Amino acid sequence: MERTDVELMASIEALSADAIAAISTEQLALCDELLFQRQHLIEQLVALTNPAQCPRTHAFLSQIMADDQTQITQLNAFKSDIESQQVTTKRRSKSINRYLAIKQF
Repeated sequence: MERTDVELMASIEALSADAIAAISTEQLALCDELLFQRQHLIEQLVALTNPAQCPRTHAFLSQIMADDQTQITQLNAFKSDIESQQVTTKRRSKSINRYLAIKQF
């Protein structure tokens, strides 16, 4: 049985929410699988209803793209924060090692 556009959109939204939850709990393998499933459903939706001719589908897909861009921006900021923390940790580690080397003599 073929799914309707409304059912596909609901499933896509649910997978998107699950993927966001997987990211927040750092379950990246699960996130990959969820996003793969979501991509498959998006392809089905596009095949079922031509977004260029169906305003509802076009609006839905545009919103997904905007939401995804927001998530990408947040993840890039998170990644930068982690990289910055790693640099700070390395500096502290070097300082501690220098201090220990001085104290040993």
